[in-house]
Amino acid sequence: MIGVPPNSRRADDAVRLRATAARPLGSLRVLDLTQLRAGPYCTRLLAGFGAQVIKVERPGKGDVLRDHGPFVGGRAGRERSIPFHWLNLGKKSVTLDLEASEGRELLWRLIRTADVLVESFAPRVKRRLGLTYDAARAANPRLVMTSISSFGESGPYRDYRANETVLYAMSGGMYTTGDADRAPLAARPAMTQFTAGMHAYIGTLMALFRRGPSGPGEHVEVSMQESALENVEIQLAEYLHEGKVARRKGNEHPLVPWRTYPCRDGYAAVIGGPLRHWAKAAEMFEEPRLLEPKLRHAAGRIEHRAEVESLLRPWLARHGKKDVYHMGQARGLAFGYVADLKDALESPQHRARGFFVDTDEHPEVGRLRVCGAPFLVRGADWTVGRAPLLGEHTAEVLTGCLGLSDDGIATLRERNVL
Repeated sequence: MIGVPPNSRRADDAVRLRATAARPLGSLRVLDLTQLRAGPYCTRLLAGFGAQVIKVERPGKGDVLRDHGPFVGGRAGRERSIPFHWLNLGKKSVTLDLEASEGRELLWRLIRTADVLVESFAPRVKRRLGLTYDAARAANPRLVMTSISSFGESGPYRDYRANETVLYAMSGGMYTTGDADRAPLAARPAMTQFTAGMHAYIGTLMALFRRGPSGPGEHVEVSMQESALENVEIQLAEYLHEGKVARRKGNEHPLVPWRTYPCRDGYAAVIGGPLRHWAKAAEMFEEPRLLEPKLRHAAGRIEHRAEVESLLRPWLARHGKKDVYHMGQARGLAFGYVADLKDALESPQHRARGFFVDTDEHPEVGRLRVCGAPFLVRGADWTVGRAPLLGEHTAEVLTGCLGLSDDGIATLRERNVL
């Protein structure tokens, strides 16, 4: 390989460690060979707490999410994809053609310098590229390799393709979503993929904890289909233990009141719990019949569901959703309201906690407003950085991590390896 010195680990690694060690994951180098949502969300969390995340992308094309809208300002462009920005903040982008032998050789040299490799290749593609865990472990025994795929790396479906709708439908979750007399509904947003990304993040941290300062790495494997099953929760447990198949019930809950109801300016969630506080709620609705003995206990309200709801609706129609929320909460009741995104972003709770933050300046789209850390750790810094331009850090990483010369990088560009 042109311009590559014998030692692939540079002395400036010590500078990298000193510069970032104050952050919780600042000593980690992560190779990100993922696309779309699940894998990039995992590595986004690693980057947010300080890991140096090197995103390896296809020359000229990059992560396929770069071509997915919506786009900043409504103008399409590979550097303007809002989903890509959202999921790739704080990373470095390196372009490598993994179909070329020189590209694969560079990847393996990077793997030897890494602490973590996160990949989301289909198992058949990974086998074709030779990117198995056994090969990675032989190259770097301390490497934690996290693999995310639709159905996992074993079983009859391991090479099948799937998207969010397929994964949610096959989990059983879709069967219970929607109204009983209508077709099942898909959940929004990409709940399964984000769950899988969080599982990958947790699994990666667990493997790093087990590895410790001197131990061997491990292989973390995440099936997005299994992550979808985790989200089915109690309905799954009911079937496993009681053989009960949950069905679509729309907005109906076994208890009453326990659903959203129309109010003056939208929908309010009226929850008749904790049950011991129901009398306070009944008084709030200014309807004496709600305090009758037959409705005092949960069983009676369930028996007379239609009557209870008919007594609630006139009062709700006269009040705003946020007023209903605050009045219920003031009485110790778990009331809520259906917020649109404007409501959510303007919530005084989020403002008080500083949950929404601005990214660093991006050369093409400027600063973007995004969510902050998904959890807080006292004394642990979280940064949002910005998403990288395609291949923006190729020369920086290959020079800094592998010691390639400028001439060597130029030659590789001429060969379309980078």
